[in-house]
Amino acid sequence: MQSSFYGAKALANFLLAATVVVALFLTVQFRDKLLVSEIEIEDTAEHSGNSTYGHDLISSENSYECINPYAQPGFIWMETRNTIDNTTWVPFYNGLLDEQFSQLWDTKGEPVDKIVDDTRYFPNNFPPNDFLKVTPTQWFQLLRQHKNVSDAVSTEKRPGRKTESTKILRNLEKQLYWLQNRSLLVVGDSVDETFVSHLCTSLATALDYEPTNSSNETSIVTCNIREWNLTITHWQLGCVGYNCSSSAVETPESIDQKWDRYFIPTSDSVIGQNGVSPDLVIFQLGLWAEQFFVNQYREYVHRKRMDYSRTLNFNELVLYTRLLRRTISKLRNLYGYQVPILYRTVALKNTALQDIAALNLDSAARYACRELDIEIMDFGWIVRGYYSFYSDDVNIGEGPLSALWANMVFWYLFRSQGGVEVRGDLVRMPDMDMTTVDVWNMCHDTFMKDLKIRS
Repeated sequence: MQSSFYGAKALANFLLAATVVVALFLTVQFRDKLLVSEIEIEDTAEHSGNSTYGHDLISSENSYECINPYAQPGFIWMETRNTIDNTTWVPFYNGLLDEQFSQLWDTKGEPVDKIVDDTRYFPNNFPPNDFLKVTPTQWFQLLRQHKNVSDAVSTEKRPGRKTESTKILRNLEKQLYWLQNRSLLVVGDSVDETFVSHLCTSLATALDYEPTNSSNETSIVTCNIREWNLTITHWQLGCVGYNCSSSAVETPESIDQKWDRYFIPTSDSVIGQNGVSPDLVIFQLGLWAEQFFVNQYREYVHRKRMDYSRTLNFNELVLYTRLLRRTISKLRNLYGYQVPILYRTVALKNTALQDIAALNLDSAARYACRELDIEIMDFGWIVRGYYSFYSDDVNIGEGPLSALWANMVFWYLFRSQGGVEVRGDLVRMPDMDMTTVDVWNMCHDTFMKDLKIRS
């Protein structure tokens, strides 16, 4: 795709066209360097029909390998710290210790061990192809590209260019078809709510925000990506059964009260493709629980500042695991045991002091998930230490990390619909004839076994 202007006479149309072309150019530039060119996509699409972002669909009926790329050691590669499209998770499967990769360093003829502390020799080059070809599919970037190309098709006046863009659009639709009529439910805190907002606004989709109580600490946020009828809903429970601000305030609602009053009345709106439950549920309760424990201790010792560096005591961890168990029970009672559920690990606060309380809660949650047969989305561990990307002390700003969150979510949603991706290859595309519980369980036992080994 080369830059072109659509012959618009009015300045407004000219600027609109230029914006679209630049967006498409940047997308293709990244894909050309990081994955494959547009021509390669078209060529592979003729054979597989569902090739995505340079990852071929391998013909395999019953053979697959259960590997979670986001559970592997790796690193977040980003071309710049402000990019959304030019970023990916690069898992380390093999080859990292191979001597050949030292060729990436421009050593100027000097021995490597003499210049390891000099950043001038280490430009931020794209990782080698052997690493890039095993990266997980970037579904979020594909959605963004689909949006950009769709907008370009709708405004293009030249027949030849319109035909070319339409062909690209059709190939993207072949890759993204499985998102049709899906529903994702996220139960969490402001971190997840912010990510949902970033994802939806990036795709030019409006948010429906509904605060459910006077303190605004409990809320419901929904967006529908109409091109796919893809619904993303966020339930923020807030404080449940205890007060996170001050013990002098009226006792807050329990989890049962909030569930019955706010969430059950809207529970049917998040039913997905299977007709009985969301296609995937991701939950996190650590932020509000930590706020409560830290605040209560502050009042107990008569301090003015919140201290997140305190190690939580045993009873606090017991209370938190009971809250987790109660939440999981609520979700399963509402939607059944067939609904795939993930626990999103805690993202540490951007604080001058250590966030030890969150680490304690995270450890307790890992144990609870292991015992309650819940898989883990280890986003909190992956982004640990990336504090300069935060927009405040809690929430992460729009950029590489929000794009990573979206890609992780879509990777798990893809799997929940029967998709299997192994080392960057799409081994199996979603099969609409299989039930959610069948396809989720194909790798569930393997991933739970890995979790028990790591915990």
